[in-house]
Amino acid sequence: MTTIKATCPSCGEVGLTPDEIELRVSEHGAAASYYAFTCPSCQMVVRKPADERVVRLLVSGGVPVLQLDRPRAPQRRLDERFDGPALTHDDLLDFHTLLQGEDWFSEVLAIARRQEAARK
Repeated sequence: MTTIKATCPSCGEVGLTPDEIELRVSEHGAAASYYAFTCPSCQMVVRKPADERVVRLLVSGGVPVLQLDRPRAPQRRLDERFDGPALTHDDLLDFHTLLQGEDWFSEVLAIARRQEAARK
């Protein structure tokens, strides 16, 4: 197993495995890229900038690259209208009854899957 040496501000040099390091790379330049880890000695989360050289070294050591600039799904604002049917008192009571069962989460997933299949 590869050991990567990094520096904790409190503990000094520590040895980490590639799985213990999170490497986030930005398409907008090295200034936004960083790597982070939890110090195995003091448990402090350490975050440091990662220029191209550091990224190459970490990748060669087996650290997986995570994209920093992934587009996010559009979020609805609370003041926007919702196109679906209005929630009724009966809907709320049915949901409350559903939550009383032990297997409520599986039932909610099944309902969501049925509705998704009906939309296709």
